[in-house]
Amino acid sequence: MSVGEISTLASSPALGVKPQIEVYNVHKTFGPTRALIDVTMTVAEGEARALIGRNGAGKSTLVSLLTGMLSPTSGEILIGGRSVQDASSVSCVYQHSRLVPQMTVAENIVISQYPRHGGRIAWGEVNRIARAVLEPWNLAYLADKRVEDIAPVQKKVVEICRALAEKPSVLMLDEPTAGLDRHDAEQLFEFIDKLKKEKVTLIYVSHHLDEIYRFCGSVTVLRDSRVVVTSPLSELPKHELIAAMMGETEQVIATKRIDAHDAKKSTPVGLSVQNLKVGNVVKDFSLEVRRGECVGIAGLDGSGKAEIGAAIAGLILPDGGSIAVGGKSHKLGGVPAAITAGIGYVPENRNLQGMVLALSVAENSTMTALRQLSRPVVPGLMNILLPSTLRREYGKLARQWSIRASGPEQLISELSGGNQQKCVMARALATKPSVLILQNPTAGVDVAAKASIMRSLDEILNQGASIVVISEDADDFALASRIVVVNHGRIGSELGSQWTDRELVAAMQEAPTPFQLNTPAQGQLH
Repeated sequence: MSVGEISTLASSPALGVKPQIEVYNVHKTFGPTRALIDVTMTVAEGEARALIGRNGAGKSTLVSLLTGMLSPTSGEILIGGRSVQDASSVSCVYQHSRLVPQMTVAENIVISQYPRHGGRIAWGEVNRIARAVLEPWNLAYLADKRVEDIAPVQKKVVEICRALAEKPSVLMLDEPTAGLDRHDAEQLFEFIDKLKKEKVTLIYVSHHLDEIYRFCGSVTVLRDSRVVVTSPLSELPKHELIAAMMGETEQVIATKRIDAHDAKKSTPVGLSVQNLKVGNVVKDFSLEVRRGECVGIAGLDGSGKAEIGAAIAGLILPDGGSIAVGGKSHKLGGVPAAITAGIGYVPENRNLQGMVLALSVAENSTMTALRQLSRPVVPGLMNILLPSTLRREYGKLARQWSIRASGPEQLISELSGGNQQKCVMARALATKPSVLILQNPTAGVDVAAKASIMRSLDEILNQGASIVVISEDADDFALASRIVVVNHGRIGSELGSQWTDRELVAAMQEAPTPFQLNTPAQGQLH
């Protein structure tokens, strides 16, 4: 069965089954950007529907429309026969936690509708409601605990319970296993099975295709802002599902750097990572990157790829292993030690980890190099950074990265996303490192900014730096000579001089998930 033949299957519920979600000819634009184009989708009451697609396919926009956070530019969305604005029966559990860590579990569960008596919060009722929602999960004892003191899988369940406290007819789960180890994920799978028995209509968003075949009866695939496939999963083998996500054309990806590196096997090693271990997430990871080489690390959320980058950059202390830069080992753990060793780092999320919004573009761009740029006033006691030095150094970085700002004093919060990312890149390069660790280097930037970043990185490679790019986005690997794919904390496979988008996606999915040994066969309807 070809993609074209299955694109209209299961577009409406079976005869006699009540539709719960109806999306008709929906378009959504943001200025010139067309985020969704003529999207039509119908989900039956009690159905578990997977919603998948590559990054940027339109999944997040569609979820925001279904929850009422956004309104369509044109088209119609109905929940239970009513408009989204009139329906109060849609809840979403997002990938990134929205719990308040300092509050109790009970307070978080009722946060949107505190019960009151006589104008005051009825604290006894708060705990009663929370315990009632938690009891079916055998977690009522958590009601009085602070969220910051409970386990990751418990936090995820609390978020589900908070959503269920609103008695939704539709529950959306966005990458529900993100950040969980395998044991916690297994526990969550058991909890989700309970939800299915309650006949709640589920929208399950995930990059993990094994989870989709485990929990969902049908799937809708978005590609390039359009619905390209809606089908029962029992009729759609995994290889066809991957083909739908990637498109029918299979373009071979090869970079101009491949032949040069194949011919220079004697090039010195710039970065060596041996037997790296981080808790239960990263297990015995080893990698060598030569000078002037860019290597990609790919993997799904929870594969361990993000922890690998953070450990190399000193943000987390590994439980074992060694790291050497230019043949010299350095002490594990600690950002200053990593910077001194010659490692520059671009974090996974620039908004949370990469910028200080209250500071200028010059201060943000040079933040890692303040010690090198400062002059001693009292040797060993006091240093001072001259404004002229700061401006001069920023000017160099701004030219290198093509940062567009009104001047060094402009607040970084006033820049576009692309220029903010360039500032984060500049900060990583301010210390003139020989190794760069880049997590999601072009996330949230437009095409022009992405091309500009790649040009700058190409120049850095030509100067002999070693670059590691960690991402799920194939476009981020444009300069990579090879890609190692991480599955469950280990290298599962390596893609060499030529690779395709489809091969990359398939490699990220290749490791079996914990439930495959004792669950129904792949593709079976649930």
